[in-house]
Amino acid sequence: MELSFTRFRIYRECPWKYKLIFVDGRRIPLNPKSSFGSSLHRALERWLLSGDDCREALFDCLRSSWLSQGYPDERVEARWRAKAERALSRFHREESSRRARTIAVEKEFVWPLGPHTVRGKIDRIDQGPDGAYEIIDYKTGPGVPTPAQVAGDIQMRFYALGARRALGLRPAVLTMDAVVAGERVGASYDPSGEDALACEIRGAADGIEAGRFQPNAAYCRRCDFKDDCSNSAEKTRQSDET
Repeated sequence: MELSFTRFRIYRECPWKYKLIFVDGRRIPLNPKSSFGSSLHRALERWLLSGDDCREALFDCLRSSWLSQGYPDERVEARWRAKAERALSRFHREESSRRARTIAVEKEFVWPLGPHTVRGKIDRIDQGPDGAYEIIDYKTGPGVPTPAQVAGDIQMRFYALGARRALGLRPAVLTMDAVVAGERVGASYDPSGEDALACEIRGAADGIEAGRFQPNAAYCRRCDFKDDCSNSAEKTRQSDET
């Protein structure tokens, strides 16, 4: 079994949702939020890899990376695009003041876990003037996390574990870059929970390989398939209310 963070996250949320997507081939259609987020991630990746640090180059990367799918009409798309331009303008101003050196962008890692393989891709790795490594993940939602939320975030810890086991790096800091809000929130990385996380990842891979796809009713309200899933507790709740 080869497990990415996305597969691990979805199985962790609801094994039945994992089956719908990765076994049955169901697709989650793009919406403004997901299309916007993908466009920003792609633009930042292209700009950082280009080596051209000017603002216009960043905007060129946005234009070439922009996804038009998922918006109900052109007016809505134009509002989201203007939002992306504002976010990237703030990002560019803050980027010019950074003292750290970017050593990797969209850095892939692969490491063995028992009979399985764990794979991931880190948005960015920086190295500070003191030599310490920083794992950075871009967030395109409206919120700004607290340092405690960053330190405990399962995705950030998944990436830090991959950096240590596959890349031989010892991350000192985990950072979520809230691109839309224009804030970066960092937290010191504590590796003490790595063995427990590795066990959880292996448990998910074992469950997928064994075909254990039990539904998780606690997740139904947030699920993309809540209105037409045969195991949807949310659909049953709505039916009972009517």
